[in-house]
Order: sequence, then C-alpha cells, then structure tokens
Amino acid sequence: MQSTQDTDFSYNPESPMRVFNLHWYKDQMSGWMTSSYILLTFGVLFLLVTGLYHNLNALGITSTIAGVIGFTCTLSITNGKPINGILGFVSAIMLIYVATITGNFSDVIMQAAYIVLLDIPVVFNKHWNSSEGLVPRLMSGKYIVQTIITFLIFWALTYGLDTIILTSPRPIIDSLSATLGLTGAVLTVRRFRSTYYFWLAQSIMSIALWSMTALSGHPVWVLFFTYCLYLLNDVVALVSSKWFHPDQNK
Repeated sequence: MQSTQDTDFSYNPESPMRVFNLHWYKDQMSGWMTSSYILLTFGVLFLLVTGLYHNLNALGITSTIAGVIGFTCTLSITNGKPINGILGFVSAIMLIYVATITGNFSDVIMQAAYIVLLDIPVVFNKHWNSSEGLVPRLMSGKYIVQTIITFLIFWALTYGLDTIILTSPRPIIDSLSATLGLTGAVLTVRRFRSTYYFWLAQSIMSIALWSMTALSGHPVWVLFFTYCLYLLNDVVALVSSKWFHPDQNK
C-alpha cells in the first residue's frame, strides 16, 4: 500500500521528481481550453498525414514527429502548463537535426537556446509550477527597454552566424525568425503576456522560412504546416487564453 506521504509527493507541483511520475503528465494534459483540445486533435492528425505521406525517410519522419511534439508544446504554453518544458526539449533536439540538414543555422541556435532559455527553466521555475497556476505579467518601463536590447543582441548574433561564420541560404529570414523566437522564449519564462506578440510574429516568419526551405527541395513541408498551426494557436491565445484573460479556466 502506498503511503500518504508518497502520494502527496507524487502530486507536489514544485518537486523536480514530478517529471518521472505518469500522473503528472496526465494532470498536465488536463484542464485545457476546449479550443486547444480541438486544435490538438486536428493538428496531430493533419501533421501525421501531411508529414509522412511519401516522406518515409529520416528527414521526413524526424520533422513530422518534431512538428507534432512541438505543436503540443505550444498548446501547453497557451494553457499555462509547465509540461511545455519537457515537450519543447524533445522537439528541439529533433529540430536541431532537421535545421542542420536544411542549412537553417540560426534555427539550430534557436532550438538549442530554447533548451537553455525556455525548456529547462520552465520545468524548474517556481512561478510556472506553483499550485496557483500561471499568473501572467504586464510589461512596462525598464522591461520594454530590456526586451528591445535583448532583441537587437539576438539578431546581431544570429545574422552574424548566418553570414560570417556559416553560409545560410536564407540569412535574413532565418536570423529574424530565430531572434523573434529567442526573445519570445525569454519573455515566456518571465511570464510576460507580450510574449505572444513575438510568438505570433515568429510563426509568420517561420511559415515563410520553412516554405522557402521546402521549395528548395527539402521534404519538410510538414514544418510549414506546423507553423501554420502555431499561428492558429497564437490567435487562440490572444483571444481566449489565461495569458490575456486571467479568469479564463476553460
């Protein structure tokens, strides 16, 4: 018989050991908005069909699975669930492989940085894992200046990578997409609701990036479709999520 103490520990949202408990994952996938469950069902089925059809090779399979996990990650962020850290970590590892093969080097940096700036911090961040749930913050004053400086530094680094250190076939759009994502990651961990303005812009830039990548001959149309779904999720977040409507529970 399991002791009361063990049971309480299993459901302690602030315990790092919760990630090894299956009940935590069940809890993390519960209590989402109805619109998120609809998007998840449609998105997963759509990505599996479009990603694997005539693409049963290493790049096609990896990009499809990464897209499915990544899309689930974005939905969990919208619903204020720290499982996005675990999902984001797994999808980032897979997308690093895809971006390396396709020459989107800033995207490689972005995915690697997600692990350090977003995925791991969210898993251990006490504000994301408190029993009260996600409490979004408004940005003002010095935080706006910090965000602008952060954006400019990230863009200088990613553009320099794509043009000086490595030769990306799409340096401007690749670096700008990565910069928007990196800035959004920093704001997400800090719980600023303005993060979704960056996620929205990043989704649009990534749609352009991966469509151009696919048109150049790489079998990664599934990532184009993935970011189209990301864009839908961003709209849902702006319209009805707890990020912009704190009293929203369903």
